[in-house]
Formats: sequence, C-alpha cells, structure tokens
Amino acid sequence: MARILVIEDDPVIGANVCDFLQQRGHACDYAGDGYLGLALAVRQAPELVVLDLNLPRLDGLQWCRRFRNELHEGAPVIMLTARDELDDKLAGFDAGADDYLVKPFELAELAVRVDALLRRAQGRALTGVIVAGPIRIDREARSVRVDDLELRLPPKPLRLLELLAERPDKVFSREALARAIWGEDAFRDEALRTLVAATRRAFAQAGSTLDPIETLHGHGYRLRTQ
Repeated sequence: MARILVIEDDPVIGANVCDFLQQRGHACDYAGDGYLGLALAVRQAPELVVLDLNLPRLDGLQWCRRFRNELHEGAPVIMLTARDELDDKLAGFDAGADDYLVKPFELAELAVRVDALLRRAQGRALTGVIVAGPIRIDREARSVRVDDLELRLPPKPLRLLELLAERPDKVFSREALARAIWGEDAFRDEALRTLVAATRRAFAQAGSTLDPIETLHGHGYRLRTQ
C-alpha cells in the first residue's frame, strides 16, 4: 500500500488515524508537531500526508508550503481543520493542500479521501504539454504560462485547470469535475466551488488578468481562454 505521514498534535486523534490506516495496510509515520513532521518527510518521502492545520512550532499552512517549495514534494496532502470558512479552505489550497477534512470527521470518510488521492497520484500522467488559447500547461514541470506570465499553481488548482484545458470547448458538469478530481461517487459541490475560487485567485495573485474558469449557471464550468 502506501507510506503515509500523519502530523497531528492531538495524540489521541493521531493514534486513531494511524491505527486505522495501518489496519488498511498502509505504513504510517507519526509526528506531533510541524518541525518533527518536516524532519520525517526529509528522512523518508511520504506518498501521502495527513496534516493538521493547527500545529505547534510550525503550523499546517507553513508546513505545506515548505513541503512543496523547499522539499519539492508532490505527494497528496489532506489537511485536517476545525475551520469551515471559505477563506480557510482557500488558504489550504493556496499552500498546496489537495483536500481537506473538517473536524470532527469519520475515519471511513478519511479512508475514501486517502484512496482517491492515492489513485490519482499513481495514475496521473506527468508528461506532455497542454495548450489552450493563451494557457500553456507543462505537466512535467507542473507549471502554467499565460502569455509571458508563469504561474506555479497548487496541485488541486493545477489538476482542475488540466481537466478543463484538455477539452477547452467542453462544458463540464459539477458532478463530472468533482468525481474526476476526488475520485468519489459522492457529489462534492462545496469543495468544487472552493477549488474554483482558489484557482481564480491564484491567477489574480500572479498578476494575470485572465479569469480562467467560466461559470455557466445550471450547466457547469468550462475553460475561458479570452
């Protein structure tokens, strides 16, 4: 199965998560704070990270940024948070998280998210270039260019943009996009809306005037290339 790094300052939650994942065949490393978690990630690169947002010494957002930008790791990150506000979810995506779970959560739901992200990570094509209008996505470099501007998107916004750019004339239903991204049968409309907002914000923060996603109310989303 997979090597999973669990970073959670509540030892009871951490032990429950590790025990549950190990029962499902995964190997787990556990850290009770951000610095120890980063040291474990350096020592042996995890295939997936379960990351608490509120950590001592190095919080989850800082940890995720360092994991992506300093260690250059692309392993999926599921962020655990007690915060359910849109801005908190956007901050998680901006930092490089792939998914989030709001506490309290069911371990069965965590298992579904873990399995879906591992399938996506193992099956994702990392080569090739997608060009759609002014947008150029280099899958191997994990980078996006819009005209002369280069963007570094967090993993989930990049995945959303890839899906839309592969079929730039297609209108994707919310259900189809959510299942393609999270690999679940359940429709996750709130998570998808958050991800769309995070992708738009990433373009704006990079200085692009292009809003890359067009919303067609009652139908879904498609790529905007003008």
